[in-house]
Amino acid sequence: MTNPDSPDREAQITAARAEIDQIDMQILAAIGRRMALADVVAAAKDAAESPLRPAREVQLLRRLIEKPPPGMEREVVLLIWRALIGANLRRQRPLEVVIAGGLDAVRQFDAARAHFGPTIKISREPDVRTALIKIAESRDIAGIVPWPGAAGPGAWWGMMSESRFHGVMVGAALPMMAQEPEFALVASGLRLAPAGEDRTLLVGFDQRFRLTRALSEAGLTGRETARGANHAVLVTVDGFLAANDPRRDALAIAGLDGVRVVGTFSQL
Repeated sequence: MTNPDSPDREAQITAARAEIDQIDMQILAAIGRRMALADVVAAAKDAAESPLRPAREVQLLRRLIEKPPPGMEREVVLLIWRALIGANLRRQRPLEVVIAGGLDAVRQFDAARAHFGPTIKISREPDVRTALIKIAESRDIAGIVPWPGAAGPGAWWGMMSESRFHGVMVGAALPMMAQEPEFALVASGLRLAPAGEDRTLLVGFDQRFRLTRALSEAGLTGRETARGANHAVLVTVDGFLAANDPRRDALAIAGLDGVRVVGTFSQL
């Protein structure tokens, strides 16, 4: 058995630590170069749009976690790069995150910090409507709210049909690696784009209960996620639909009134 206090062992530890120190400085320098390049990209963005690019982030993270280094967990890769992405966002704009509507505020705080990094400014509103009003009025505020659903905290989705919230969109499902979404990232001014394996959220009015037929006639695969007052319906559709997608118009022709795209998401 090797003596743990032997000179050879101490020399190996010292050499390994010295190499680690060198690698740390190389990593730090690479991060600095990355941020400088991100600043170039940020300068070219439209100031009227949200700084968030959910589809780009999903594509980047998928590449990174597809083949992590041996012994490195995908969750660790995700944690590191989410912190880098969050740091870049804060360099671009004074971004703030508001949470609302959840039964467990601690879990919402954790989801916000995991997505935007540990130093993001987070505030809490008493209800989702108040949070959506703040988000609708500023491109620099994003929200973490319960995933839109049929009952309980998720029933807020009906507000998305109100004209004052037409600029607010769902851009991501959190946690990003979960099979079933728990929270929705919402923001105004989002540039929705396909990331692959996308799903689109639609809100419309199904007064004649023709949703299933309308989806079929429009060539879409989807399902009713929730139904609310005045025949409002929340639909989750497989694939990416832009706001001006002709298939959305086909839904209206088939009997689904007032159809609007209210978000897209793609999980890791």
